[in-house]
Amino acid sequence: MAGPLAGLLPLVLQLSSLALAPGTGRGRAVPREHPQLADIHDYQQQAPAHSAPAGAPQEQWRPLEEQLGKLEAEVTELREQNKELQERVRQLESCECRPASSQCWGLGRAWPEGARWEPDACTACICQDGAAHCDPKPGLPNCRGCHQDGQAYGNGETFSPDACTTCRCLDLSTLGNLLAPGFQGSRAAGDDGSGEGAITCTQKLCPRGPCLEPGACCPHCEPGCPGGHRAGETWQLEPCVICTCQAGTVQCQGPSCSELNCLESYTPPGECCPVCRPGCEYEGQLYEEGANFLSSSNPCLQCSCLKSLVRCVPMKCLPSPCPEPVLRPGHCCPTCRGCTEGGSHWEHGQEWTAPGDPCQICQCLEGHIQCRQRECASLCPYPARPLPGTCCPMCDGCFLNGREYRSGEPIGSGDPCSHCHCANGSVQCEPLPCPPVSCRHPGRIPGQCCPVCDGCEYQRHQYQSGETFRLQESGRCVRCSCWAGEVSCEEQECPVAPCSLPDSGPQLCPGVCICGSGEQLRRDAASTVAGDGGVFLHSKGVIAKSTNHARVCSEAAVGMAKPGSWEGQRWWRCPGCHGDSSLVVACVLDGEEFAEGVQWEPDGQPCTACSCQDGVPMCRAVLCSPAPCQHPTQHPGACCPSCDSCTYHGQVYANGQNFTDADSPCHACLCEDGTVRCSLVNCPPTTCARPQSGPGQCCPKCPDCVLEEQVFVDGESFPHPRDPCQECQCREGHARCQPRACPRASCAHPLPGPCCQSDCNGCAFGGKEYPNGADFPHPSDPCRLCRCLSGNVQCLARRCPPLSCPEPVLPPGECCPQCPAPSSGCPRPGGAVPARHQEHFSPPGDPCRRCLCLDGSVSCQRLPCPPAPCAHPRQGPCCPSCDGCLYQGKEFASGERFPSLTAVCHVCLCWEGSVSCEPRACAPAQCPFPARSDCCPTCDGCEYLGESYLSSQEFPDPREPCSLCTCLGGFVTCSHRPCEPLGCSHPLTPPGHCCPTCQGCLYHGVTAAPGETLPDPLDPTCTLCTCQEGSVRCQKKPCPPALCPNPSPGPCSCPVCHSCLSQGQEHRDGEEFEGPPGSCERCRCQAGQVSCVRLQCPPLSCPLQVTEQGNCCPRCRGCLAHGEEHPEGSSWEPPDSPCSSCTCHEGVVTCARVQCVSSCAQPHQGPGDCCPRCSDCEHKGRKYEPGESFQPGADPCEVCICQLQPEGPPSLRCHRQQCPSLVGCPASQLLPPGPQHCCPTCAQALSNCTEGLLGSELAPPDPCYTCQCQDLTWLCIHRACPDLSCPWWERHTPPGSCCPVCRECVVEAEGRRVADGESWRDPSNACIACTCHRGHVECHLEECQALSCPYGWVKVLEAGRCCERCQAPAQSCTYQGREVASGERWAVDACTSCSCVAGTVRCQSQRCPPLSCGPDKAPALSPGSCCPRCLPRPASCMAFGDPHYRTFDGRLLHFQGSCSYVLARDCRGGDFSVHVTNDDRGRSGVAWTQEVTVLLEDVAVRLLQGGAVTVDGRPVALPLLREPLLYVELRGRTVILHAQPGLQVLWDGQSQVEVSVPGSYRGRICGLCGDFNGFAQDDLRGPEGLLLSTEAAFGNSWQVPEGPGPGRPCSKGREVDPCRAAGYRARREANARCGVLKSSPFSRCHAVVPPEPFFAACVYDLCACGPGSLADACLCDALEAYASHCRRAGVMPAWRGPTLCVVGCPLDRGFVFDECGPPCPRTCFNQHIPLGELAAHCVRPCVPGCRCPAGLVEHEAHCISPKACPPVLLTRDQPPSALPSPSWELQGAT
Repeated sequence: MAGPLAGLLPLVLQLSSLALAPGTGRGRAVPREHPQLADIHDYQQQAPAHSAPAGAPQEQWRPLEEQLGKLEAEVTELREQNKELQERVRQLESCECRPASSQCWGLGRAWPEGARWEPDACTACICQDGAAHCDPKPGLPNCRGCHQDGQAYGNGETFSPDACTTCRCLDLSTLGNLLAPGFQGSRAAGDDGSGEGAITCTQKLCPRGPCLEPGACCPHCEPGCPGGHRAGETWQLEPCVICTCQAGTVQCQGPSCSELNCLESYTPPGECCPVCRPGCEYEGQLYEEGANFLSSSNPCLQCSCLKSLVRCVPMKCLPSPCPEPVLRPGHCCPTCRGCTEGGSHWEHGQEWTAPGDPCQICQCLEGHIQCRQRECASLCPYPARPLPGTCCPMCDGCFLNGREYRSGEPIGSGDPCSHCHCANGSVQCEPLPCPPVSCRHPGRIPGQCCPVCDGCEYQRHQYQSGETFRLQESGRCVRCSCWAGEVSCEEQECPVAPCSLPDSGPQLCPGVCICGSGEQLRRDAASTVAGDGGVFLHSKGVIAKSTNHARVCSEAAVGMAKPGSWEGQRWWRCPGCHGDSSLVVACVLDGEEFAEGVQWEPDGQPCTACSCQDGVPMCRAVLCSPAPCQHPTQHPGACCPSCDSCTYHGQVYANGQNFTDADSPCHACLCEDGTVRCSLVNCPPTTCARPQSGPGQCCPKCPDCVLEEQVFVDGESFPHPRDPCQECQCREGHARCQPRACPRASCAHPLPGPCCQSDCNGCAFGGKEYPNGADFPHPSDPCRLCRCLSGNVQCLARRCPPLSCPEPVLPPGECCPQCPAPSSGCPRPGGAVPARHQEHFSPPGDPCRRCLCLDGSVSCQRLPCPPAPCAHPRQGPCCPSCDGCLYQGKEFASGERFPSLTAVCHVCLCWEGSVSCEPRACAPAQCPFPARSDCCPTCDGCEYLGESYLSSQEFPDPREPCSLCTCLGGFVTCSHRPCEPLGCSHPLTPPGHCCPTCQGCLYHGVTAAPGETLPDPLDPTCTLCTCQEGSVRCQKKPCPPALCPNPSPGPCSCPVCHSCLSQGQEHRDGEEFEGPPGSCERCRCQAGQVSCVRLQCPPLSCPLQVTEQGNCCPRCRGCLAHGEEHPEGSSWEPPDSPCSSCTCHEGVVTCARVQCVSSCAQPHQGPGDCCPRCSDCEHKGRKYEPGESFQPGADPCEVCICQLQPEGPPSLRCHRQQCPSLVGCPASQLLPPGPQHCCPTCAQALSNCTEGLLGSELAPPDPCYTCQCQDLTWLCIHRACPDLSCPWWERHTPPGSCCPVCRECVVEAEGRRVADGESWRDPSNACIACTCHRGHVECHLEECQALSCPYGWVKVLEAGRCCERCQAPAQSCTYQGREVASGERWAVDACTSCSCVAGTVRCQSQRCPPLSCGPDKAPALSPGSCCPRCLPRPASCMAFGDPHYRTFDGRLLHFQGSCSYVLARDCRGGDFSVHVTNDDRGRSGVAWTQEVTVLLEDVAVRLLQGGAVTVDGRPVALPLLREPLLYVELRGRTVILHAQPGLQVLWDGQSQVEVSVPGSYRGRICGLCGDFNGFAQDDLRGPEGLLLSTEAAFGNSWQVPEGPGPGRPCSKGREVDPCRAAGYRARREANARCGVLKSSPFSRCHAVVPPEPFFAACVYDLCACGPGSLADACLCDALEAYASHCRRAGVMPAWRGPTLCVVGCPLDRGFVFDECGPPCPRTCFNQHIPLGELAAHCVRPCVPGCRCPAGLVEHEAHCISPKACPPVLLTRDQPPSALPSPSWELQGAT
């Protein structure tokens, strides 16, 4: 037995190890346990204790050996399969599992590999390959079944001694039955078969990877989260949800999507984050993707929409050529101002020659025209006059003494001693030859050419023979005498001079002395005083002036001295001095003396230059040459501007200085050499969808963000100022914050840091924090001790001492087992079955407590709760649960969002027991300056430059003290603070003041003090200006009188006699020019006088001559036809007859139809051809080029022309030549055509069409022509002949006739002949009537109108008649409920009249001719007329609400007076006056319009509440006609008044009135509607013409005496702000309700009518109306006012809703409401008029009201089918006078 048994035991042990060993997490495969192997395993455990009996037969083992052999084969096969499985598992888990040392878990602790322990007295365990193998101890027969920890377990029962171990009890009998059925002999002696079973224990499988509590059962698994996720691991739970395992808690969040800067977003399929829909919004406008556009607020920005972002770049402007360019509204680049005069326009810098004056050159400079005379170079002394149309004279001839000479022509010089001629503009003279003389100094005798010896010429002076004279030669005084042409001289002494400074210059008389400056001659009794008081004649012969240098003459000359004088100097001539030489003189000016020829600048006059010329001080203004720069500077005290700096827009800049243009902040400028060059600022591209541009700011930029009172730039990323764990970014003015992304920690249990849990210098474990190296008990297992090592936690089981008792127990709360006390049961609460010793149970109704029965006593304690894996768990039934959140004392469900209880503007989310809070996301504000609120910015107020303001609040501009700003719905508008109107024209604004005063003047950039006189900056030379009380008065300097009759303007436009002024043009002396227009004269200027002679016209050879207006002489004229002149001999095609041809011959126009000739076999004729054509321009083998013509046959009247075609080759067109009509040619003078000629001629001149013959007719020789005198031209037209029905051989042409005729007509259809003049009807159709006219049959078809007979009437067709008629007895008609007699007529409106015919109402409607008005006119309707006429385009004014007035010029006013006021009046012609009467709305200081009064001549029309109308105090029914003054009608609920001057008034019957006047009243209107001059700034003008400071003062100034009625006193208007009195809540509600004006129903109108003024008026009204139904009416009034302006601008908003301003219509009568239906709806009387024609002539405004739906017409206040209408007879041109007056017939009309 030893051998088999020895071989069996290893096999059984090997099988047991394969069958029962579980996987340990190291990649081992766990094979399924075989049932038989389990029995063998149990037996093997008991084998050592049950040896076989001695001497047992070997045969008993043989079946077992065989069975074991089979089992060994199966085991081998299982081993192979196990190897394959192990290899596969090893491949799958090689990358995920970490190798761990093989340990086993038992008795609450870990056992190393190979360790042995005894869990109880009957069992021994061993740790092999990580699995605990427990077997019954051998030799213990009392261990029956299985016992473990004092508990008995049956065979096959499975139990868990602790949380990490699973055990199973197997009875040994099972192994015995497996080994050998009925085998009993193997047991030991005395064994009764009830031996102790074996216990097999296995460790709980540890997950591959992380576990929730590492160290509890699986000491080597990683810390992680439920689901097997490691700490720090991130995975995707859903397509757009990312989860992370942190500290054992799973945190999931949605996708982190970037903030979108777009209007609308969507999430594409398969994506997590939304994207922008293509398109952009910028400045309130929507643009498509890829669109390019200009910014509406800054035209210098070129913007584009790309990827839903607006990017703007500045436009570049070329340098302006002018110094002060003008920036036009809506343009980016400044342009130079042009000039306009006389219908002509010139750009800046453009030069042109003045019309009519070729010598005047004009130039446009900055909108001003400056003209100058053309400078002609003087190339010769006597140039010829300029050619006609030119300015400068020419040197190809000479002009001398008023006469022109050709070059080389002799010129009479008046000197008989010389011969002169013209030589290229110069006069060349040659002296006549003289014979020689015998003397040395011959003299000249007057009248003789050659010198003779009868006198002397000495030193250029003539002396007679025998004359003696004195001279000074070489400093000596000599006495000379002349005798027979010889001069002899002798020296002579000089007399003593009586003065201190002798003057012995040449050519002075001896003894002449000069007194020094300041010296005076001696005065004594012998002196005499001259008449002027300043000259003394001394007895010794001295002449002196007391204040100037003195001159003396000899004694002989004293009595002959003659003083002469002019302004500034005195002089004396000494006749006794030879040569008649004057004394040397000087000039005196302002008490200062200047020498002759000296130039100087007077003191204090830098722009004046003076010189002394011939003793006269000549002063003139210095003419400055043009500065070589564009922006020179005029320095104080300097005369001319210089380029050393730049003067630009009133500011002086140094050269090289850079600056920003104050008027255009987008321009950066540089002053360089006196010229300013500006260029656009390069703006950086913006990255936001709504960039903003503030006042004075050039480049748009994205708004900055304000967070926690800190400012951050757009696009900046920064940490949250109070929460460093949030990362923020500034986008679109809003800070977007989100939790900061945390990196994965390098340890398993890091400490939480300020933001992230990544600190490995300690451990966070079980909800507590421990420093590095600390030991601490395990939070859920007191039997383990843990240690923190660099963020990782290592936990080990505590060691227990050995026990002596066989069945130790583990008391609750203890780590080590203890020996139990004697057991006893415990009673359960509620009378249940008692609990056994050491049994655990829970009390009924309290599952959260756990009780233990120990020795009859029960101890209970609350179940320990594991730490919740979330931050804010809620309390579950027993333990905290992560299926909700408990946050700050409140419970929230998982996934619930709620506002933060501690942080304002934060929103919190509860997710799986954890609460995360983040700032609330705010939608971008829809205004540029939103106000701060509790969380998000709102448009209820404004935050402007760091200050907060309420909506509708006014405040001073922080940047400009002279401006006033208004906050309105988040928008800030700033304007200059209004100033009081001044009574001066040139006020001055002192420094530091906002408003100008009259204490000084500012005139064209020059500042002047009161009373100061200064040169006019525009004309400093000729005009002086004076500042008087803030107004500048300028006047020209006086001019001296001219001494000639036709002076020309000189300097300062003063008349001078150097030239002539004729017909407003200046002509030089000697110039010849054309006389006045139409005078036919040639004039000449000579010595300031103009003389004219009449011109002679050259003879003309043509018979027709015409003298045009403005010409002197006639010219040859052609023919006038069809409003055009055609030259003689020309041919043309008349516009009204394309197949006719006209010719002009000797003033006679002959027109006839083209007679075609065919020159080829197969001609072809196109759609627009009059005659057939032949292709290829070929005739008889010859090819003709385009334009060539030839004669195809022997007839000279036939001609062919080769013509080009629009498409294809050229072709031939042949026709018969047309002969001109010989009007007035007698038959005796007719000449037949000659050879090769076509047309006859007349031997005498033809008759002329003169003014006396206009309109008369004349028969030419050819009877086929009829000639008529039109436009001084005979127009002869060929007569067209009708088609004849007879054969050609029966036709004949009567003498003197053109067309052939027949004696009778042949009716081909009937085969009969009809006599001339006979009429008949077609037998087959009685509606066709024919007549025979000399062989020509004329037929016409009679048309019958549509016939509709009333009920009971019959249609009757009489014999021989074409049309039927209705037959019925005569009876009356019913119209609008009243009976009308048969034959009675009445008018429905201005276009329709009706009558009663045999019981039927028949109506006629007038049709209006087409009307086309120019661009500056519009159709208008006069009272009583059907058809409109063209009037200047109108403008409108409206009063609405509480009340608000929108003037003709577009200004919105608020005025609350409750009296009667002038709304609009014709203040010049007094054509009309419109008054409004306001009534108190029920609140203090707020009113509304109650009634309207229109005054026309002596008629007063009052429009009352509810649409009632009175005329002169009497109620009237509508419509009302007072021809030709007014017409009042009711359209829907609107009363419309049409007045004769073109006035139109619309009244809605409640509070809204609109006045429309034509453009011809521009500048003539006054009242609350303004002055209608195109400028809204001056609309606050009172009746006295003065501008008023406030709207209340302006409104009160237009009050009229009549009040609202007796007993109701009126109150004046005052400045009211109802929103301020109503409070913030009322204003906020008004803002919200009025927001519909800025919403989508009105969006299409925002671009054409800005909604902001109406929004402000709406808020104003709602604050004034208060709560309740009155507020609804106020809201509808404001919305209707804005909708009315939209309709006038061409936009029809559909803004009413089921609960918003509903208008009810009588549905039972078929009406529906239409916001803007047709002004003239379809009725029974205009249904036949085409829609386009009806709309073109209906000039009434479009008003909302009840209309008939499509397909129905309006009749008697019902919508009916057109078929049910009474018959209407249409007439086209029925005059309005034919219609009866509609005054009484329309009493009951609607």
